[in-house]
Amino acid sequence: MNLQITGLGVEVTDRIKALIDKRFSQKLDKLLQPFSPDLKTASLRLEQINRTKEYKASFDMSLPGKERLYASHTHKLLISTITGLREQIEHQIKKYRQELRPY
Repeated sequence: MNLQITGLGVEVTDRIKALIDKRFSQKLDKLLQPFSPDLKTASLRLEQINRTKEYKASFDMSLPGKERLYASHTHKLLISTITGLREQIEHQIKKYRQELRPY
């Protein structure tokens, strides 16, 4: 999956990229395996909310059939934010794949 990562108030370091790859990208790639590689482009936005000192992650991706996947998750720990976001997206992908299956 081609994942574009942007940070707002968060520096996207190599360590954060490795964390996202391990906890997010690899698991979603398995679910998206049936789709063409050039159709798997997504964006991930990380930001730190100054008032609450929490991290917010937003994910946006389009799939064939005009299906748009979007989710956001907020938590005090960055790793929990990424994991919670992945779980939401996994649910949406599984639902989308279920709709594609013939009866």
